[in-house]
Amino acid sequence: MPKLYDNPDLEALHLKAMQALAIETGHEITLVKQVYEVELARLQTGAHLKEYVVLLSSRRARESLSKPVHSKRLQAVTA
Repeated sequence: MPKLYDNPDLEALHLKAMQALAIETGHEITLVKQVYEVELARLQTGAHLKEYVVLLSSRRARESLSKPVHSKRLQAVTA
């Protein structure tokens, strides 16, 4: 897996977004981190404007976490 965080400040920004998602969705931080980092890695691959990666990662992780547990996508991430 490629390096997700270029520096400690960027990592702290992403962790803050993950914590907010955990509170919002009611999921454990470990699950949120796993889902978020999958989305983050996917988005960073083709990102030209890195400023929007946090926003998009949060949005996509929120969508994944809000789906029913029997969703194939969430099960693949949690397996």
